[in-house]
Amino acid sequence: MMKCYRNVRFLVVLATVLVLSRYCSALDVTGEWVGKISGPFDSQYTAQYAHVTLAAEGTKLSGAWGSFTVQGTLNGGKVELTFLDAGGKTAGSLKGAVSGETLTGDGSVTLARRPGGPAQPPMDVTWSLTRPVKAPAAAKTYDYEPKVFYSIYSAAEPPALHIFPGDTVNTRTMDTAGRDANAVRHGTGGDANVGPFYVEGALPGDTLVVKFSKIRVNKPVGRQGSRFNQHAVTQAYAVAAKYDANFNGNWKQEPEKGTATLPATPGLPHLTIPLKPMLGCISVAPPGEEAYRGTDLGVFGGNLDYNDNVEGVTMYMPVFHPGALLGFGDAHGAMGDGEVVGTGLETSVDVTFTVDVIKGYQTSQVRAETKDYLVSFGVSGSVPESIQLATTQLADWVKKDYKLTDSEIALFFGDVLKYDITELVDPHFDVVAKVPKSAVALLNK
Repeated sequence: MMKCYRNVRFLVVLATVLVLSRYCSALDVTGEWVGKISGPFDSQYTAQYAHVTLAAEGTKLSGAWGSFTVQGTLNGGKVELTFLDAGGKTAGSLKGAVSGETLTGDGSVTLARRPGGPAQPPMDVTWSLTRPVKAPAAAKTYDYEPKVFYSIYSAAEPPALHIFPGDTVNTRTMDTAGRDANAVRHGTGGDANVGPFYVEGALPGDTLVVKFSKIRVNKPVGRQGSRFNQHAVTQAYAVAAKYDANFNGNWKQEPEKGTATLPATPGLPHLTIPLKPMLGCISVAPPGEEAYRGTDLGVFGGNLDYNDNVEGVTMYMPVFHPGALLGFGDAHGAMGDGEVVGTGLETSVDVTFTVDVIKGYQTSQVRAETKDYLVSFGVSGSVPESIQLATTQLADWVKKDYKLTDSEIALFFGDVLKYDITELVDPHFDVVAKVPKSAVALLNK
């Protein structure tokens, strides 16, 4: 009888230890989290996500939730958190509970409408914290054969592939009409893109980094328009122009020679140009529930049509949604500035790219680094405003990285700044401001 009693007591103690062990492990909230706040935001902000870090010392919690400092307590599985803004003022309070690797609850917060924007009034919200997906021990390389191409920039497009920072993808694009390297047509065109690619760990407020190590023409024919767009010439020229309806704009592309040749015409009997393969469209999902056609462009990138987005370029894209949702397409074998005839040398390409994430910093619009230049894109409804946006972002970039004063940056730009008009023919205008890397290398020396 005594032996039986001892066995029962041992099992009770063991069960208690196991329960307490499981309960205590559930209370280990130290580390990184993905924070989500849902509330009555406007249509562009149905939910807000942020990187969250927590540290526990006894029952006290501290850390950061996006740009906010966090203080709070953890007691008996119950969590209380207080948000503090940059000035130390209370910006919200949350209450909830811990369950395994998840924290959930409700509360009231005052959040900025967008980075740098005005604060919203306090609002009731629900919230959750989940652990980020753990990255593999080593980066991977994927050979992705696209089955679906999409012609709308939107966070509603389902991811085609999940990848991690450091991963590399080999894939291909179609041309703007939806034809691949074998002239097989997929869909109806409209600047259809490959992707979107979900980059684990990328959250709103971050910057997605995309290095394109390969952009190579993969078909023998490139098609190009032969009439000026209305934005490129005066109305008088456009009305008086007598275009040949049968003009053959199908170029013979020879990637092994690096050239493209136009069928002979009386005035252009031997026109051969260098191939300079580029991606016309590079994008992340636009803010909130916004959706744009494949021909459009904005702060999210899209149809940028910059003829230096070539092999070797590194793109910096603002992240508006978890995973960023990277896509690209609309390849050109070559193209002059502004896409003045409404097309480049429309073709398809093989692409290799690698991704990374800059956490906690969001570029205002798209930026790039080419072999020779630091590049800033400005997209708006007019060329003058696009110039201002591109110049301002580039100035902020160089000032931040090289610790220049406003007087120094103005004088520096006054000597070395260059502009490219990249897009005249689509719903928005795109102007690039750029400075030579050779001049940047002399700063602070």
